[in-house]
Amino acid sequence: MNGNFNRAAFILPEKENHNMKKLFLRSLPVALLGAMMMTGTAQAVDPEDAIEYRQGVFKAFSWNFGPMAGMAQGEIPFNEEMFLERADQLARLADMPWQGFTEGSDLGETDAMMEVWEDQETWEQKIADFEEEVSRMTALIDEGADEMQLRRQAGEIGQSCKACHDSFRAD
Repeated sequence: MNGNFNRAAFILPEKENHNMKKLFLRSLPVALLGAMMMTGTAQAVDPEDAIEYRQGVFKAFSWNFGPMAGMAQGEIPFNEEMFLERADQLARLADMPWQGFTEGSDLGETDAMMEVWEDQETWEQKIADFEEEVSRMTALIDEGADEMQLRRQAGEIGQSCKACHDSFRAD
C-alpha cells in the first residue's frame, strides 16, 4: 500500500450501517444467551475432570520449575536461556491450577487435603504468596537480574510451594 490511505473508503453508507446495527441488535440476545449457557456449563464441571485438569497444570509446574530448582541448588549447571524460558512458562501457568479446585473435587484420586476446602482463607493466602513469588521472578528478569538473584528467587518460589504442600497436600 502507498501512503495515501483513504479512511473514507472504509465508512459504510448510512443504509448499510443501519442494517448492520439492526443485525447486531437482533443477534445480541442470542449471543448473550449462549454466553450464559457456556458460563453455567463451565461451573458444572465434573469433579474428576477438575482433578485431572489441576494435576495436569501441577505437572506443567514441575516440568518448568524442576530445572530451575536444580540450577538454583547447583545440582545442574546454570543455563540462563533455559532458566528464563522455564520462568516465563511458570509465570504463564501460575494462576491456572486453582480453577480446578471445584466443588466435589475433594473426592477421588487426589492428594489435596480437606483443608483446601475447610480453610479457604489460609489456602487463598498460600496461593497469593506463590503467585507473588513468581511475579517477583518476572520482575527480576525484566530488571536484568544476575544469576545469584535469579537462583535466590527460585528458592523463594520453592519455599512457597513447600509451604502450601505442607498444609494442603497429603504425601
